[in-house]
This record gives sequence, C-alpha cells and structure tokens, in this order.
Amino acid sequence: MQIQTCGQLDSKDLVQLCDFMREDISSLSLTPWTTALLGLLTGLAITGVTVLGNRRAQRAERRNTAQLAALIAVQDVALELRSKWTAHLDHLQSGSGGPDPFPALAQAALQGEFRTAASRIDNNELREEYARWETYAELFFNNSGRQQGYEEQKLWDTVLERSGKNIRWIDA
Repeated sequence: MQIQTCGQLDSKDLVQLCDFMREDISSLSLTPWTTALLGLLTGLAITGVTVLGNRRAQRAERRNTAQLAALIAVQDVALELRSKWTAHLDHLQSGSGGPDPFPALAQAALQGEFRTAASRIDNNELREEYARWETYAELFFNNSGRQQGYEEQKLWDTVLERSGKNIRWIDA
C-alpha cells in the first residue's frame, strides 16, 4: 500500500495534517549507525537480563538441591539414632547384664553426625525442633525417669511432619 502525497488529498485540513505528520516522521529518521547502535544496546540489555536470570535460577536450584539432601540426611540419621536409642532403652529396662547395644561412645558419635546434618538445614524453626527432640529423646531413652514416652513420640511426629512438609515444598 502506497501513501499518497499530501498534494493529492481532497481537503485542506487533510493536507495540513499530512504536512504536519510528514515533518514529524522525517525528524524521526535515524542514520544506519544510530539504528545499529540502538540494536546493539538493546541486544546487550536483553542478554544481561537473561544471564542474571539464569544465574539466579541456577543458584536457587543448587540451594534447593542442598536443602533437600540436608533434610533427607537429618531424617535418616535421626531415624538411626532413635532406633539405636530404642534398643538401648530396651536393654536398660530388661536388666540383662549383656553388653549395651548402644554404648555411650557410639551414642556421642551418632549424635555428632545428627547435629552436623541438622546444622545444614536453613529453616531455623525446624532445626530447633530437631534439637528439642534430640534433647528430650536422649534423656528419655537413657531412662532418666523424668521424660514421658508419649511426649517423645509427639516431638518425633512433629519433626517428621515438618521435615516432610519442607521436602515436599522443595520437591514441588
């Protein structure tokens, strides 16, 4: 479609409007160098935004992967610790004189592994809940007599539920 020249229009008002528009359009004309420079700057800006976005996404992915591994590790070590503590409590309550299935040195080593795994969790509240469970469970399973089994079970259920929620949230 070709645009008519202003002189071929019928109305005087249309001719004036055409002349006015032609002056504005011709003032917008750019040299090839200016056009190339604007294109280059636009391309650089788009590339910069894309690179920054990719870096943020990769950083978030690495963090999520690390948190997922930390949550699974702390659950695994806590389960192992609880299982061994249960065997230890059974041994204490049975009164058998045999060797302790979970001696103090092994307890300390596994608790150190547990605390290391728990320290990698970013969620402060969850980390504190694991610490509360560990403190209470250690006293309960070592038969201190002041702790209740149902309270330990409640703390255990709480940390598992919260940890599971965090894992599901990261994995989604």
